[in-house]
Amino acid sequence: MSELSVEHASKSFGQTEVLRDVSLTVADGEFCVIVGPSGCGKSTLLRAVAGLEELDQGSISIGGKKVDGLPPAKRGIAMVFQSYALYPHLSLRENMAFALKLANKPKPEIDAAVDRAAAILGIETLLERKPAALSGGQRQRVAIGRAIVRQPEVFLFDEPLSNLDAALRVRMRFEFAALHRQLKTTTIYVTHDQVEAMTLADRIVVMRAGKIEQVGTPADLYERPDNLFVAGFIGSPQMNFLTGEIVGGADDRPSVRLDDGALIALPDKAKTLPASGKVTLGIRPEHLAASSDAGGLSRTAQFIERLGGSANIHLVDAAGEGELVWQQREPVPIAEGETIALTPEPAHIHLFNEAGTALLS
Repeated sequence: MSELSVEHASKSFGQTEVLRDVSLTVADGEFCVIVGPSGCGKSTLLRAVAGLEELDQGSISIGGKKVDGLPPAKRGIAMVFQSYALYPHLSLRENMAFALKLANKPKPEIDAAVDRAAAILGIETLLERKPAALSGGQRQRVAIGRAIVRQPEVFLFDEPLSNLDAALRVRMRFEFAALHRQLKTTTIYVTHDQVEAMTLADRIVVMRAGKIEQVGTPADLYERPDNLFVAGFIGSPQMNFLTGEIVGGADDRPSVRLDDGALIALPDKAKTLPASGKVTLGIRPEHLAASSDAGGLSRTAQFIERLGGSANIHLVDAAGEGELVWQQREPVPIAEGETIALTPEPAHIHLFNEAGTALLS
């Protein structure tokens, strides 16, 4: 079993708290992705697990064994960095075999481990080349192969795709997913790219300012965010947010009167909410619908971002403010400069109180 457990981890650099009482359990064989804005502590947490940073407080266990104080080589982990960190004067075979040679493994065992990893990654024909002769994607495969040959209990990836171009990142996401299905090794993957998180993760950990905001499956975080921050961070394009207050409605079901006067009906589950109070209404771009309702959101198309099969329509109110993004399939039903009324689909409305906590579960 290779369950990884972090308990009450805290870390400061000078006066700056980078990790603040972080606790996290990653199940055996799970692919866990940690996301968050720059400076949120995600890479520091990964480096602490690897043994590259020492915690001020807290503990780390791998497979039920505490690894605090153990050097990286004794923790049963293998880490892949965004910079590849290959030795330029060594062949790919020598790069992948380096750690096993340091561990004084027999040459037949080293060769077998390197050949197995190369076959998994499809780089068998490249093993005698030097890193300078490879593309970025091939170098990243070698870096991953160097981790595979060690047969670790836990893989750690620190933004491994950030140096690749967009098309290659898409391809490598597929390869990461396929690799995990094959090896079934417990994996922690850090990224700032929430699209990577949504496509790769069994569970996502969202961090902000050194703390965990929410942990859940990609569907959980997308459909049921716990707070305003997670709702805005997960999803591309970002969720739309509109401020207003709860008012009484027909059939004892409250509505939200927005600051611009528009009245938005809430779903049936909103019947349990208080009859008044300031709130923020959230609605994802794909959950806005064109409406003839006079009480809808009147917006003018300012810019249409055409993406091939779909388009993101950026709209503003009469004052040139209150921007909304409406996601539509091509061809779009509106031209730049035209005005349209939009209504949030009630079943997909999110509501947050003044503290930013979700009100509709």
